[in-house]
Amino acid sequence: MYRNNATGSEILLDSDGTFSATDVSTGSLSGPTDFSGRWEFVDSGSSSDFIYLTVDDGGLGKTDGIQLCTSGRGTVEFRTPDKPPSLVLTRVAAQRPEDLHELGMRW
Repeated sequence: MYRNNATGSEILLDSDGTFSATDVSTGSLSGPTDFSGRWEFVDSGSSSDFIYLTVDDGGLGKTDGIQLCTSGRGTVEFRTPDKPPSLVLTRVAAQRPEDLHELGMRW
């Protein structure tokens, strides 16, 4: 789970390739919203690996191409296409038993 304590935003990446986001603002909406979908780790062969988020239909309207990019040890930047990072989230310990899983990713 990744969290921004200042905003309360959270993104949970499940080991089955799905994700859920809570209270996240994409910059294209008037305020924070909840959405979900599928995630995929993209190994670009360089230091700019990222996680690509595909949002379920209707989750965010026309927003597409959301990425989580590593920005430091245990932190990711939430990015939408052609825009600077809108949110920095920090990896935190899972809070629920169903959150306890190993993604096989080293950040």
